[in-house]
Amino acid sequence: MHTTTMGTESDPTATAARMRRVVLVGAGFSGTLTAIRLLQFATGPLEICLLEREEGYRYGGLAFGRAATNWEHMLNIQAGRITLRRERPEDFLEWANAEADRSAWPLKWQYHTFGVACVVPRRIFSQYLAERLRGAVADARADVTLRELSGETIDVRATGHGGYVVKYADTTGESAGVHELAADQLILATGHLAPVQAPFYHRIRGHQRFIADPYAPDAQQRFKEVGAEETVLVTGSALSAFDTVVSLVHSGHRGQILICSRGGHMHDTYPVDHEHDIWQARRPPFLDAAELTPDVVVEGVTAEFAHLRAEHGEGVPDAIFAERVMKAWEPYVIELISRMDAGDVRALLDRYKSLIVTHRTSTVREIGGVVRDRMRGFNGAPQTVHTISAAIQDMRPAEDGTKIRVVFADRPDAVVDRVVNCLGNNTDYEHTGHPLWTGLVRQHRYARPQTTTHRGIEVGAHGQLIGADGAVTDGLFCVGPMRQGDETTRRGRLGAFVFSIGTLRNQCFDTAMEVLRRMDENTPHEVRIPEDVHHCLVRSTDWIVADLVPPLPDRDAARLRERLLAHARERAYPATLDYLHAEDRTSRDKYRSVRADELADFTVAVAREFSLTDEQARRLVSLLTTLVEKHAVHNLCDITQLARWDSPYAEQVKHAPKRES
Repeated sequence: MHTTTMGTESDPTATAARMRRVVLVGAGFSGTLTAIRLLQFATGPLEICLLEREEGYRYGGLAFGRAATNWEHMLNIQAGRITLRRERPEDFLEWANAEADRSAWPLKWQYHTFGVACVVPRRIFSQYLAERLRGAVADARADVTLRELSGETIDVRATGHGGYVVKYADTTGESAGVHELAADQLILATGHLAPVQAPFYHRIRGHQRFIADPYAPDAQQRFKEVGAEETVLVTGSALSAFDTVVSLVHSGHRGQILICSRGGHMHDTYPVDHEHDIWQARRPPFLDAAELTPDVVVEGVTAEFAHLRAEHGEGVPDAIFAERVMKAWEPYVIELISRMDAGDVRALLDRYKSLIVTHRTSTVREIGGVVRDRMRGFNGAPQTVHTISAAIQDMRPAEDGTKIRVVFADRPDAVVDRVVNCLGNNTDYEHTGHPLWTGLVRQHRYARPQTTTHRGIEVGAHGQLIGADGAVTDGLFCVGPMRQGDETTRRGRLGAFVFSIGTLRNQCFDTAMEVLRRMDENTPHEVRIPEDVHHCLVRSTDWIVADLVPPLPDRDAARLRERLLAHARERAYPATLDYLHAEDRTSRDKYRSVRADELADFTVAVAREFSLTDEQARRLVSLLTTLVEKHAVHNLCDITQLARWDSPYAEQVKHAPKRES
């Protein structure tokens, strides 16, 4: 295997002169999956450095890492939808049922056969991610290597000649110290920022009975320290609150759990026979208003929900109705946000955050049932989970520090034994408290907070950081939760879907391919390709011909567009799909060679037919190749493609018929 688990760099520019290098900061889900994609598709000498500060988060991060989970924590998505590779939807199922080493699994799972609708423990998903990384290393070219480094990234600075230097502190073993690492391209996969610290926590922040982060490396141990009969207050009612209840129950807790949120909204539980579905819905009539004020939007959304419930919702449980509508509305969310004042957008997202989050997704029964069953109780098993809809004003130590007093705005105080913070993570990148991001945003100004939502940072279509001046920061990319505002404004995603497995999987694939294109000497780097032309092959070919210098006469230009479009549709696009679908390097190399030969022949033919110079023809075909590949990757990231499986599992997947608006 071409991997080194530790490493240092005495001269940050020496290795860069010998071999191109991509550095990934963060080895959680996004960083690991991006590394897998780079290993898969790198076609020339490349060193990939995967840098992680917390070993317990490696190959999983907060959601799936071993530090943050136990065997009772389940993915809130079915097994048929969690493949790491969009182009191979059955990949997880094949790995879990035929390849995975189950020796360390609990007996409950050792003899379990996974199907499309199964739930999956997060520990298993983390193992899947780690083993697929090792497989990608083994299958990569001999001159494509992976180095796994330990350390916390302190700073990133441009070198002045197109690269970056990463400064990181390693506190482990013989390599302990501060090191610098040169990078030709840098991908930030730093995951979530620290949890929100509400003002009412200020008196108990350091209190031993306050769990500030339910996903911290020591959180599972702290849950075990909670007394079996103690009363626990959980602030917040989203998925992290459900995870907290699972952690407490797993640790033997059987006392009272109070889940407190201002709106009192809770995730529902999917029916046992639940199947994910994709609806189409009409364009909401309120979007025809001349001005979209918050009042117009709230009234319009309320009315349209009522209309859709009456029109299409018969027999559809509440647990899935809202999320299907919100999925269908993604194109309209994009329009809505683009027409509203940014301040109004932020106000609505803040005011209705809990409502949006809890209605955008329900929970699988193995998660939701743990909470919901304890909210009702049974004969001989009394209710232990209660919800409180109230605003908290203050918290302070009580009874010699052995308890915590919670002061509400409109109800009597409560005295509890423990408090767990489940208010979510900070999304404000202007005030992160994170040294790396503080430097990127404030000191170097390589990045800026997302303009419209002020959630995450501003990025280009492929995750390129947008600097304070509004320009793309060349060579600096990101994947992960820092792109959540962009996911809302660019793709209409809300709630947990701004950083779901599917969303991040798409980001990792697309960003890795873009980084590799930028490092490919055959890609015309001097040309700024518009962000969205690759979404359509017609627009791609129109733009390529319009960019040709000197321009052709109109009649010849029209013929050239037709020629390029026909080649793209009939030859280049199918060949690119074959290349991207290939299961191993040998197959990829074969398809790549065939594609290269066809492109060489096409280049000669186009030059002769349209009296182009060799340079003009090569540039034209190179641009076509780039745009076709971007188009193919874009289509592979389309969620509706999951309905078109060609595998033994295909018959288990259903796709809803389109509904007329």
